[in-house]
Amino acid sequence: MVVAFFGHKDTPSAVKPLLEQTVQRLIEENEEITFLVGTHGAFDLMAQGVLGQALQKYPHINCHIVLSYIPFERNDELYALPTLVPEGIENVPKRFAISFSNNYMVNECDTVVCYITHDWGGAAQFVEKAKKKGKVIINLAGAKLP
Repeated sequence: MVVAFFGHKDTPSAVKPLLEQTVQRLIEENEEITFLVGTHGAFDLMAQGVLGQALQKYPHINCHIVLSYIPFERNDELYALPTLVPEGIENVPKRFAISFSNNYMVNECDTVVCYITHDWGGAAQFVEKAKKKGKVIINLAGAKLP
């Protein structure tokens, strides 16, 4: 199973416990699981932190930060998780790079974990694409916070 994350850049920190519970449940329900997460906004950073903690408890899981830009210098201290650069992104104009990497995640995943409270913006756009492709959507915005 492959899980991607999409959420608003201003996701409140109160969502973190629910995100932790969701990630733990997905890991426990799936013997093989890979997580893909971006690098932009509060939700992505929150997911990166949750995945870093999960990786310590469940070393068999796979986690990748999907980069939108090819770094000029490799800085392993910049990200706590392994990074992945989608094939072909080197040919994409910089202004389309985030969309390219988000499309990559939509195409690769089976499930999307998201925090979407309104239907505009990049996160909502890519969750809608995932929904149209028949992906499972878990929207934390509608769930009761612990």
